[in-house]
Order: sequence, then structure tokens, then C-alpha cells
Amino acid sequence: MRIVGLSDGSGHTSMVTRVLILALLQGGFLLQGGSLGFTVSGTATGFFGGVDISGWFSADFNSSSITVSGPPSSAYGYSYTFSGPLNGAGYIETSQIPPTPCIILGCIPSGPGQAGLHVAPGSGSVPTSLDFEDTGEEFFGTGTLIGGWILNGFQGGTSSAPVPLTSPGPIAAITGSLSAEALQDYYDFQWLSGAFSVTATIADASSGSSYGFSMGVAGTCAGEGSATLNGGDSFTGTIAIPNLPAGQYCIGLDTNNSSDPPFQISFNTPVTSSSTPSAVPEPSGLVLLSIGLLVISWRLLGRRGRLYLTSSNQSVGSPTRRAV
Repeated sequence: MRIVGLSDGSGHTSMVTRVLILALLQGGFLLQGGSLGFTVSGTATGFFGGVDISGWFSADFNSSSITVSGPPSSAYGYSYTFSGPLNGAGYIETSQIPPTPCIILGCIPSGPGQAGLHVAPGSGSVPTSLDFEDTGEEFFGTGTLIGGWILNGFQGGTSSAPVPLTSPGPIAAITGSLSAEALQDYYDFQWLSGAFSVTATIADASSGSSYGFSMGVAGTCAGEGSATLNGGDSFTGTIAIPNLPAGQYCIGLDTNNSSDPPFQISFNTPVTSSSTPSAVPEPSGLVLLSIGLLVISWRLLGRRGRLYLTSSNQSVGSPTRRAV
């Protein structure tokens, strides 16, 4: 599978090339758990209404985590989290829909069925297609892709001591877990001004639990926007600000629940690191950059050599004009 518009023959720089260039210029992949990828969010509708679909997948499609959930109060109040290679074996699960009961003597109950998700990434004017099916009931829709760095398992700090976000480029999402040892996960980041939107999702949360989602200027982590995540909103909340001034901000989640469900904070408008990365590569980056430059030089010299031989061969046997 390839993202439309990023294939080798499209005339654009391939995703692999972009990743390689970024690695060379930024000192290699020094982020633990960090990878280039995309966040996806959208809605698919079917006979029982709509389901929310959100998550992330890496640029090489080898890892992902996408949650499909229906409103708890609707006719379809189930939730699934698909992970692993995009559209791979992990994208089929046993259905949570109860088997059909037998009302005729001697019949055999049917079920449980299977639930599956298929994501077809788009690019540019081509939308991302979302196809979810559960025991024969299909839900179709489209989603939005946001590209950037995905910081997986990136645990935050307290609201009084948030952890700085650091990456070589724009950050699209953070994933982690609210454990009993760390009931808060807050992060610092830089914003360059303009419309701002961020969504937090708690997966596999226990019924009756509640989570606070807030954002504010550095030092407060509150005041700019907040939301409460609970069963009434499928443990999903969005903070949207039409025009957020440039500055350093703090964002995060907190809970008084002792369970440790995974969470995802998706920046619908990517943010930058809390401190701008140095323009001078680290030593490991200099090594990679040197190797890259040597490879480029070798290829250019080889090309010049081939051109010289071709030119020389074309001159062999040509008539020589003698001076009269």
C-alpha cells in the first residue's frame, strides 16, 4: 500500500527519501519511541448510526493504533482498538455484539461474529477512506490525515512540572498511559500563533471513570481550554481555539482513577518542540551526514566518469583534419 502522491513515479520526493534526509540533517533518530507518521480522525456511518474513528499509523505502515467507538447511549455502543501493521492481522477482532439467541427448539445460536477495519490513506484532494464492519453491519466514512512526529509511550509530568516536547519537526500526536503511579501527564510545547485544535482520547477506560483534559500557558496548564472525558462522550474531548497567540503552552490529562488506560493526544494543528532543536547536528548526525555526502559524491563522480568514457569513445575513429 502507498499513499497517493508519494510514489516514486509521482514526481514528488518519496516518503523514504524524506525520512532519510530528515535523519541525516537532524542527527539520526534519537527519539525513543518517536517515529514519523500520521494521525487519522473521522466518522463512519451505518444502519445503527455513526462511529468515531481515530488513531495513528507510522509512515512505513508497520505500526498503528486506531480506535473505533460508538456513542455509549446509541444502538451501537461498542469500542475496538486495532493495532499492528496497518490493515494487518490485528485489524480483525472477535465481535462484542452478543450472539443471536435461539427461540426455536433445537436451533444453534449464531455468533459471535467478527469486527474489522480497513483504512485507505489518501493525500491532497484524495480523502482517506474508512470502512468498518461488525458482524455484517458496515459503516463507511472518510477521515482527515495530519502528518508529523508520533511520540509513542511518551510519559508526561505533573501540571507544575510538565515534560518538554522535543522532536526534529512538527508533532502530530503523543501516546502514553495514565498509571496509578502517574495520575497526571502534562507536556510543554511551542505554538507559532493561529487556529489551534487538539483532541484527547482514552482507550479501554473503565465505566464510571472520568478524566480532566486542560491546556494553558506554561506554568498553569489551565485557562485556555478544558474538557471532561467520560462515558458520556466516549472518553473523547477536543479543545479548539480560533486564534491562539504565539507562546509556550502546557497541555495534559489527569485522573483520580487507579487504572492505567492508554491515551492519545492528537494535535489537529501540529505543534513544535518546547525548545527549538539546534541547527548543529549531534556527533552521530555528523557521521550519518558524512556518509550521505560521500555516497552522493561517489555517485556524482561515477556519473562524470561514465560521461567522460562515452565522450572519449565517440571521438575514437573520427576523421582528423590535417593542416594544408
